[in-house]
Amino acid sequence: MLIAFENDRPLQGLIGELDWRFNGHFTRLLKQQVLTGSEGESIYCPLSWNEDTFHFLVIGGGFLNSEIERPARSLKLFDLALQKLDELKLTRMAASRKDWNLPEIHVGAQERNLWLVD
Repeated sequence: MLIAFENDRPLQGLIGELDWRFNGHFTRLLKQQVLTGSEGESIYCPLSWNEDTFHFLVIGGGFLNSEIERPARSLKLFDLALQKLDELKLTRMAASRKDWNLPEIHVGAQERNLWLVD
């Protein structure tokens, strides 16, 4: 699960690192306005690399007025992301604890077999 904000350009956090690894795929989605980062927006992106397929769920975080807003908004959006996982019936996912401002243990993560990585 990834989070993208409307005014994070270049992309920050794990989505920025994965964008580099996948040759700018998420940046292309932004340029084509398939992905905007609008609050609550969600996009499912299956991507292939080295004969493996990786499945990404990107949630839009909206417009950040300051970096101070990022942690509170990320945590609120995490619950929306968990709802999307349920809708897609995805049973195993990973999320960056830092990007989503998550504590060591998150009840929703444990229930859904969600891996929290640093």
